[in-house]
Amino acid sequence: MEDQEPSKVETIVKVCVLLWSATLLSLSYYEPPSGKKLVDFDPTFIASIFSASTASLGFSIKKKKDTIVDNKNNKVGIK
Repeated sequence: MEDQEPSKVETIVKVCVLLWSATLLSLSYYEPPSGKKLVDFDPTFIASIFSASTASLGFSIKKKKDTIVDNKNNKVGIK
C-alpha cells in the first residue's frame, strides 16, 4: 500500500475541526463578569475531538513529568 500525501481539502477540514473544538472548549470555561456562561455543556466530548484532531495533524500534547525530589537530608523550611 502506498503512502498518500494528504490533500489540501483534508488538511483544511482537520484545521477547521481543530479551531471549532478549541473555540467551544474555550467558551465552555469562559465566564464573563455578568456571571452567566455563554455556553453550558460538559466539555469532555469536545476535548476528545480536540485531542483527536491535534493527533491527526501530528501534534503531541503531553503533560510534563513530575519530578520527585528527595528532601530527607534537607532542612529547608524547618525551624
